[in-house]
Amino acid sequence: MSLRSIIFSALPVHDTCWSITTGKDGKIYVGVCGELTGGLGVFLVSYDPVKDEVKYILDVAEALHEPPDNGHATHSKIHYCLVPSSDGSLYGATHCTGPPIGDLIWRPWNCWDDPVRMFTGFHIFKFNPKTEEIEDFGVMSPNEGSRCMAIAEKRRKLYGITYPRDHFYVYDLETNEYRDLGRIGDINPQSIFIDKEENGYTVDDFGYIVKYDADADKLIHLDVQLPYATYRDGTHNLIYDAVPSPDGESIYGVHWNVDVRRLDNRLFRYDPYEGPQGKIYDLGWAYRPREAGPAWSDGRKTNNHTGGLVFGEDGYLYYATYLHWKEPQGMYLIRMNVETLEREVICPIKADGLHAQYIAKATRDYAGNLYFASCLSRPTRIYMYSPPYVKEGHVTSRWPLVRPWG
Repeated sequence: MSLRSIIFSALPVHDTCWSITTGKDGKIYVGVCGELTGGLGVFLVSYDPVKDEVKYILDVAEALHEPPDNGHATHSKIHYCLVPSSDGSLYGATHCTGPPIGDLIWRPWNCWDDPVRMFTGFHIFKFNPKTEEIEDFGVMSPNEGSRCMAIAEKRRKLYGITYPRDHFYVYDLETNEYRDLGRIGDINPQSIFIDKEENGYTVDDFGYIVKYDADADKLIHLDVQLPYATYRDGTHNLIYDAVPSPDGESIYGVHWNVDVRRLDNRLFRYDPYEGPQGKIYDLGWAYRPREAGPAWSDGRKTNNHTGGLVFGEDGYLYYATYLHWKEPQGMYLIRMNVETLEREVICPIKADGLHAQYIAKATRDYAGNLYFASCLSRPTRIYMYSPPYVKEGHVTSRWPLVRPWG
């Protein structure tokens, strides 16, 4: 086993890493967020796997002229909204939930009309890693953050979901036009993905797929639903993470599961080109052997989170899931054969004395190493896993590498 942590020790109070991606230059880019302490802004940090070097590139909030000590709810996060471009640049969007300086917590609805504590609204920006220059496209939706975002590079558009109003938006990179296509539910999905024609997809509150038809320029609610447990009615059937298959024909995903309302924790495959609306395949529990017991008995205190989906160069799907029946409890790295659906526990996601309790998203470098963004630790960190097939010094320049969404 080869697993280690990359700790962002220069930011000792920041506590979460939600967004992680691989740039065209082969570096790993991370949004290091601070949402549990008032008055923190998000930082863009890079990790160079060749030099084994961490670089603190950009104080994003300050660069966008949103200083975190101005009394407003802070631009404390990049939340599944950091996407790479083929020209080497990165596109990002900021997000809320970080409290104003001096406050312990913040809620968007409570502060919606507060001229001081309100969130000013998320920015979309473009960052050039070579020149370290940032281009700010401005505030998109006052009071709201951006929960997730994808890039349709051929169409020169960004697709995303706002929080807390749960609206689907399209941003035109050619005309700099922001368009709100309307509300899709009451609860935010945590992922948006695209197909080969660069149509956008997410889900509503019951897991029905909402498609942005890029040619028709409109949202279509499909009669295709994510799988859910038979003892549920499908409420809160949201998507958490999604990754394209190596051939680009399918999307593999998992539910958003964190508390008793979200015990499904199931993997699925969506084939957008199978039939007129595509087809969903239920791949079963993310990882639930017999000793775990029945899911409905887990109870309110049980963590069932799964995230960090990424395909390895061996064609296996890797992901992290919380195993509450193992000791020590925490996130474990799982490998799944997508042909046989056989699951295998690789190792606990644990290094430098810390066992990860929550993994958000994942990516892969050019050598084949896998990276997992960790939350809920100070200082925060990412974990790097080197599969046995990775050879030291093996670096290629394939592009694109993982996925065009956050």
